[in-house]
Amino acid sequence: MTTRPNRLLVIEDEPGLREIFQIVLETAGYDVEVVEDGQVGLEAIDKRQPDLVITDLLTPRMHGYEMIRRLRATAHGRRVPIIVVSGQTYSADQKRALELGAGTFLPKPFKRQQLLDIVKNTLDMVHVRFWGVRGSIAAPGPETIRYGGNTPCVTIERGQDLLILDAGTGLRQLGLCLHAEAKGAPQHLNMLITHTHWDHIQGFPFFVPAYLPGNKLDVYGPPSVEKPLEKVLRGQMDPAYFPVALGDMAADITVHEVREPQFQVGPFKVTAMYINHPGITMAFRIDLDGTIITYATDTEPYRFLLGNREQPDSELSEYGGQRDAELVNFARDADLYIADSQYSPEEYVDKRGWGHTCYVDAIDVALAAHARRLVLFSHDPMHVDEMIDEKLRRCREIVTQRGESLVVDAAIEGQAIDLVPPSLRVG
Repeated sequence: MTTRPNRLLVIEDEPGLREIFQIVLETAGYDVEVVEDGQVGLEAIDKRQPDLVITDLLTPRMHGYEMIRRLRATAHGRRVPIIVVSGQTYSADQKRALELGAGTFLPKPFKRQQLLDIVKNTLDMVHVRFWGVRGSIAAPGPETIRYGGNTPCVTIERGQDLLILDAGTGLRQLGLCLHAEAKGAPQHLNMLITHTHWDHIQGFPFFVPAYLPGNKLDVYGPPSVEKPLEKVLRGQMDPAYFPVALGDMAADITVHEVREPQFQVGPFKVTAMYINHPGITMAFRIDLDGTIITYATDTEPYRFLLGNREQPDSELSEYGGQRDAELVNFARDADLYIADSQYSPEEYVDKRGWGHTCYVDAIDVALAAHARRLVLFSHDPMHVDEMIDEKLRRCREIVTQRGESLVVDAAIEGQAIDLVPPSLRVG
């Protein structure tokens, strides 16, 4: 729950506009600080840790482009939304600002209500950010630099609300970011874990906020037949594998085994479903005030596992199709479907039974579910950037050939997808 007004940092060199920003935004209930140049702005951002930055481009001492670029290179700056408000409105300048990391461009002059609307809309936007996108094992290196080599970790963010999905090696960078943002203040963080295969939990021992007294961490995941979830997490931190024990983490850590199909985590309404992957694995459907994200990172279609894909047995395929329909219903009308799409159709021939999905089948689920957007996730560790480019190209081609409007992207480490909540949608 939000416990304080949203903090805004405005960078503007015109005295008259600085006063307008201060009055208009404070009257609307925001906690506002206004500075006059980019250099001071960077220093103020580091100190203040704002929820939103509003900046002009032509500011003294540091151009807005440089300020945005340098901000995005900092820990807190990876997540903070940026609005550019400028009289320099050439399309090339607007495009460059967005490429560097701004979320919105508001031309000068503007009306007060325009400013208030764009600030509110930006703060209400749901951001799905990827910290790790690779399946099976981390694959760093020059061949994977564009899409990323860390294993699964995703955040769903809205203003001060944050939910963490999975604890792969991408969790380490997220932890550094959250620690930098906190500036010593206590944090309460929530994490969902789909299953306990190594690529989904190996980042947990390197999650800095878990080591800090005063912090609280609630972890939710599936129960295990052999060991409770907490013992699985503790087991990977056994002295034989890791120098620090789970008990040495100074934060207040509570592990919850998910046994109910629906539960609440702060403002996030979560629905859980078991899916087809070796061991006990869950998919999660997260509802944040009407914005729906379905996260099914490791799964294999039942109908292809039960029978031969090229020459299916009708009886087995019928049963498998019924089970596969459960995932379609789970992703129904999702604003974003984050889907296992590890293999190509050619690779799946030899990888059948390994618990992962061919990207063509991910498209089938998304289209049948009428999802608005599909993100290809859990990239194979053997797939270099050019191979993922080709996977994405083929997926978009399939959607076009079928005459559908589904938006398809490939998950990129460090990037976010912005989802417009129902309250802000037009039409």
